[in-house]
Amino acid sequence: MNRLVSLIYLAYFDFAVQYRKTLIGPIWVLVGPTLFICTLGLLFGEVSQASSDVFIPHLTIGLITWTLISGFVNGSATVFQRNKSQIMQGGMSLLDICKVDVIRTIIHFLHQVLIILGVFIIFDLPFSQFSLISVLGLGILIINGFWLTVFFGIVGARYRDLTEVITAIMRIAFLATPIIWLPLERGSGGIMGAFLTYNPFYHYLDLIRAPLMGNDISPTSIAVVAIITCLGGVFTFFFYRRLHFRVPLWI
Repeated sequence: MNRLVSLIYLAYFDFAVQYRKTLIGPIWVLVGPTLFICTLGLLFGEVSQASSDVFIPHLTIGLITWTLISGFVNGSATVFQRNKSQIMQGGMSLLDICKVDVIRTIIHFLHQVLIILGVFIIFDLPFSQFSLISVLGLGILIINGFWLTVFFGIVGARYRDLTEVITAIMRIAFLATPIIWLPLERGSGGIMGAFLTYNPFYHYLDLIRAPLMGNDISPTSIAVVAIITCLGGVFTFFFYRRLHFRVPLWI
């Protein structure tokens, strides 16, 4: 328990240091997404001819959840390079370094959850017991964020090009995931159906956004997330055991 508290403290310290010389501190975490939601919410709401009380909550939950997903993915490839001194000094294990990085991303996300709460209050959207399922979805997303950080951290330590590859993929994935656009009915064919069926980011997003919006989670999303979580976790476990000792040599 004390170890966990120490890791949380380190993560929050790293998060707070980023804003130590700014005027409003961590409140800047809220400014960017709020402006984005207000601007695109009005613009794309008109383009898609969707009512504001549907599109803006859809956009808000999607965007804030995406910051968590992209935070895990984008930071994973450089997690060990950014903590080279800790690794060389032997002060922290590789897994503890990954835990701190994941917790810092979660802290960043929790600050932005206030935007979701504000949107729900403004549009008078109801919270129900069904909405609490999104908390379970969030927990599953965090588990995936941890094994992904460990796996890509090791690969990224060996191959520095991984950072550029991930950055390029995440830019495309943002547009291919229904965040700034509304998906058609599930099961639709064509390119839209492909974006929803073969896009793993959509399925993780569905676990959190669907319950909050009062919709059922797609069985396909549950199956895809369950398979990726189990296979990814098991593979990363053996991958880490085989290669973790080489990380200090690679960084």
